[in-house]
Amino acid sequence: MKRFICYAITAVLISFSLTSFSQDLDNAGQYMDAISLQRKNISKKFMSYVSAAAHGKRARKVENLRNKLLNEVQEARMNISGLPSYKGDKAYRDTTVNFLKLYFNILNDDYSKIINLEEIAEQSYDDMEAYMLAQEMVDKKLEEGNARMKEASEKFAAANNINLVDNKNELGEMIDQVHKLNVYYHEIYLVFFKPYKQESYMMEAMKKANITGIEQNKNSLLKYSEEGLQKISSLKAFQGDNSLLSACKTMLNFYVKEVKGSMGNISDYFLTKERFEEIQKEFKKKKSPTQEDVDAYNKAVNDVNKATDTFNNTNNTLNKERTEALNDWNKTVNSFFDEHTPKYK
Repeated sequence: MKRFICYAITAVLISFSLTSFSQDLDNAGQYMDAISLQRKNISKKFMSYVSAAAHGKRARKVENLRNKLLNEVQEARMNISGLPSYKGDKAYRDTTVNFLKLYFNILNDDYSKIINLEEIAEQSYDDMEAYMLAQEMVDKKLEEGNARMKEASEKFAAANNINLVDNKNELGEMIDQVHKLNVYYHEIYLVFFKPYKQESYMMEAMKKANITGIEQNKNSLLKYSEEGLQKISSLKAFQGDNSLLSACKTMLNFYVKEVKGSMGNISDYFLTKERFEEIQKEFKKKKSPTQEDVDAYNKAVNDVNKATDTFNNTNNTLNKERTEALNDWNKTVNSFFDEHTPKYK
């Protein structure tokens, strides 16, 4: 779950470089460079934060890096706001300051809201969707902010005869990789989570011996699992890596097998147990039961014992297979992020 946080913080660095600049702020190129260097420093801190989170660093270290990132954003904003306007033109400077203010608020405020949503996200599929939507909305804010930064940079450069080169630098590519990685993961995770949550409802109904609830949730579980299998069949591997798709498919196939191959025994057990309890209740009311009554009662005892044995064996098998599939999913997710998240110190 913690991995979702990275998705909400996208690229800060506008990928432009200057063809040339002099050594003072009276020169437009140097003026732009003074601002872009501040943003580049923030991008470095961002990648350190994301890399530490993805590669299993201690929670305290990850949080310390986030705090450093907040401080860097605040410091950069103050540094840039302290620059003079360039020959009376405040637009480029002020747009950058506003963008950094947006970025700080996202890291500080929106981040906190997302953390709060994370705490309830697994309660339902709708909560999980809301959690992811909150991250997507933050991402949209930053995309719009980046668009304004790009426009301001181009206008300033054009007004001052500066040639900008679209620069696909290593740091920018790393940040872009993080974004693509999380978008891909989110899509597959929702496919995984819908039947995962539905099965938990079914198991809760089993604990309560709610036969109607078991049947309803069983049918929904089969529906969501088959829909999920259909959806992931249309998805492509991530940069040649199909491990996440494979692990998700394994999980969904388990749910289909669970419903079609095993839940019949589970349902039969609860029906048999319910019938036995009714027969037992009526049998105990009879002061002088007939032999026919005794035979019927003994048959009911044998039936419920047999159903109980089948139930226990089926349940043990399902628990083992479910644990193996979930462990495989979790290990695959960890390996997937470790493999594809850029390592940055």
